[in-house]
Amino acid sequence: MHPLGYCRSHHVSSPGRIAAAMLLVSLFLCSGCFMLHKQFKKSVNPLSGTITLKGVSEEIIIRRDSLGIPFVEARNEDDLFFASGYVAAEDRLWQMVMMSMLAQGRLAEITGRDMFKMDLFMRTLDTKKYVEAALQEMSPRALRVLESYSRGVNAYLESHPNLPAEFVLTKYRPAKWTPEDTLHVFCMLNLDVSVNMVEELNFLILAEKLGYEKAAWLFPVYADEAIAFDEAAKLKEIPADRLVKFKAAFNDLRREMKNRLPMGIPASNNWALSGEKTAGGKSIVENDTHLMLMIPNSWMLLHLKCPTYEAAGVTLPGVPFITLGYNGRVAWGASMVMADSQDIFIEKIRTDGGVIQYLDKDRWLPVTERREQFAIKGKKPVEATILETRHGPLLNNALKNVPFPPVMLVQPLPMTSDYGIALSWAVEKMGQTVGAFYDLGRARNVTEARKAAQSVEAIYLNLVFGDEDSIAWQVTGAFPLRAKGTGMLPSPGWTGDYDWTGFLDPDHRPSSVDPSEGFLVTANNRTVPGNFPYRLTSSWFHSDRRDRIAAVLEKMDEAGMEDMIDLQGEYFSLMAEKVQALLFSEPLHGSLTARINGWRDKKEKSRALEALQYLGPDRFDAVMAPESAGAAVMGAFMHTVTRSTFLDELGGDESLCWEAFLDANMMSYPAPEDHLLFRPESPFWDNTATREPESREDIIAEALEKAVRLLEKEIGRDREKWQWGKIHTYRWQHEFTKETIFFHSYFNRGPYPAGGDAHSVNVSGFAWGENFDAVVIPAMRMIVDFSLQEPMSVVTVPGQSGNPSSSHYSDMIPLFLNRKGRPMPFRQENIEDQYRNVFRIVPKPEMPSGG
Repeated sequence: MHPLGYCRSHHVSSPGRIAAAMLLVSLFLCSGCFMLHKQFKKSVNPLSGTITLKGVSEEIIIRRDSLGIPFVEARNEDDLFFASGYVAAEDRLWQMVMMSMLAQGRLAEITGRDMFKMDLFMRTLDTKKYVEAALQEMSPRALRVLESYSRGVNAYLESHPNLPAEFVLTKYRPAKWTPEDTLHVFCMLNLDVSVNMVEELNFLILAEKLGYEKAAWLFPVYADEAIAFDEAAKLKEIPADRLVKFKAAFNDLRREMKNRLPMGIPASNNWALSGEKTAGGKSIVENDTHLMLMIPNSWMLLHLKCPTYEAAGVTLPGVPFITLGYNGRVAWGASMVMADSQDIFIEKIRTDGGVIQYLDKDRWLPVTERREQFAIKGKKPVEATILETRHGPLLNNALKNVPFPPVMLVQPLPMTSDYGIALSWAVEKMGQTVGAFYDLGRARNVTEARKAAQSVEAIYLNLVFGDEDSIAWQVTGAFPLRAKGTGMLPSPGWTGDYDWTGFLDPDHRPSSVDPSEGFLVTANNRTVPGNFPYRLTSSWFHSDRRDRIAAVLEKMDEAGMEDMIDLQGEYFSLMAEKVQALLFSEPLHGSLTARINGWRDKKEKSRALEALQYLGPDRFDAVMAPESAGAAVMGAFMHTVTRSTFLDELGGDESLCWEAFLDANMMSYPAPEDHLLFRPESPFWDNTATREPESREDIIAEALEKAVRLLEKEIGRDREKWQWGKIHTYRWQHEFTKETIFFHSYFNRGPYPAGGDAHSVNVSGFAWGENFDAVVIPAMRMIVDFSLQEPMSVVTVPGQSGNPSSSHYSDMIPLFLNRKGRPMPFRQENIEDQYRNVFRIVPKPEMPSGG
């Protein structure tokens, strides 16, 4: 007998029993996690060896360096792009499958009913229509590239039973890859660089609360352009509250879209220097594309070589060829144009005799119906009817809180108003665009590169090129021409006044070759004069990065690779300098300090004056370095002044209007910046919670005090410990871990201290007024200096592999944090020295037929 033990078992306290139970659960989970990790590890393949496969005609060599970056060499293009597909599947299979399935509206097949809403939205956009058109117009040569790539992806699938963790956890094995899958990835690229649809929907959400005119203040075009009151006025006869019954569901959908794809955020730099400004007398081309901070990255590195095609750089998982890079003769990089290629049209809707109709001028026309079937994991298939007008699909059902399973989705039409929301979306000549990117990789000089770029219709980019003797810039994409208005905000559809009348002639797209200044630079800024005869967009981003880069390049006459790396990594913020100048300019500074000194609360007064001391020109150099206390105060002030100015009118942190406002600020030239620097007359410079009206100076003074109070809360009262990088951080979070408490250490990386802001060349954008998390960063950094024996330096982050079990999942983070480059060599001896691991694909002999 063991009475002591027996008694103790009956007298364990409730917390003790809970602790024991938690321990057992933890042990069980740890055991399960250990077994899963062993299973996950099987998906990592050796970097050296030989495999025999069907579908190749000659031996293919795949070399990899110490970071897992592949160099692929084949003897013909069919084998080269086969290997490109094989490598992509090895490195990024989950990512490419998810991108294609997202575009097709088929995520519910993988994850279940929770993704039905996303699928309904994507199916409403009808990407299938654009893919089918692309297949018809594509050149035989481009189609052959896609077919070879598909064979390579499928060869990997057939020869590798163990797939990465995401497939294990979802119990999903992908179907064979097809050229259609690659084209769906291109559709997602178009959607990613076309942001106006979301901007217009955000405007409708804000207009319901504020009215059209006041909401227009939150959508500035540029500092030197008037607020778009005329654009807003075209909606005045439509009651705003009749249009936004979708708003809660739209916010849910938008959050899901942010988790699933790299939503377009305006932050990329590219520039080119002519030989007259470089140390070696030859051109330099730079590109750093800024995308949402995500793991894995949107880009993967790749070097492809055969007798008729050689290029190195970055490509999208699911795309066969180099998207941005260098081919030994020409280098090219891109930034977003911020094109307005999407318009929301408000349609008048009625039901007559059971038929849903929309008004077109003076006649009622029946809507077009399209039936779609959805496969749902673990459930029966679901069918939905999607409606279209002549302007495009009606988004009402896709933006509503659709029940599951959906019952009678559109019969009768489940709208709570007499208005429909139709989308016009330009995805022109996608097949031609695919061929154009292939041709870019084969261009022998700037002239040929520009010719290829002029055929890019489906993607809106500022492409900057260079060969050793010349530099150029070319805008790409099919820009809608409108009968009236700018397309910035939603338009009445029934009048016909705002319809698209065609597309801008390619010869009228902005371009430049060998400018007299000796350099070219774009950074999502307005790249054309204010009186440019054609409206490319009203969604430009600020010009701070462009202006800073241009100011630095203008002074250079002996530029080299290290100078470009230094500029890429610069934390100087022109916005911080402008805010500093504002705070210390007269008469505002005197008025500000007088207000603060008049406060009764001594602690509040002390904090506000201390903030001014930290931000003074003698103490803060406008460099948003991670170790800087002044940068911490500036970042905190940007946060608090946004909240102090706008939060009261928009309903608080949890309101849908606040979310729409934060979203809009990340997508184009933002209202907080515009108000702070240029709009002292704005109606938002008043706290609606107080009886007396406030001025801009009142709100700024309040925000200064709150900034110091925020830092005391987040970092502590010890000023010696205040650093920008302690509140502003990089944190790579996998989509899987946003919905579960498990596997965070396996999938995620960080946090790491971050420097910079949305206005520094080294972008580290955060949402003013929400938090300090870095949400947009340089997803890749590339420099090509034609003066060097090995001209190319390029890095991505966090790593080459999308497989968390791979050692190359996050091993580029140190290069990124230290703002370093890394060569991608073209000379054979350097290739063999850098790419030490060698993997061979050899053709599988055909079996002789039986006699």
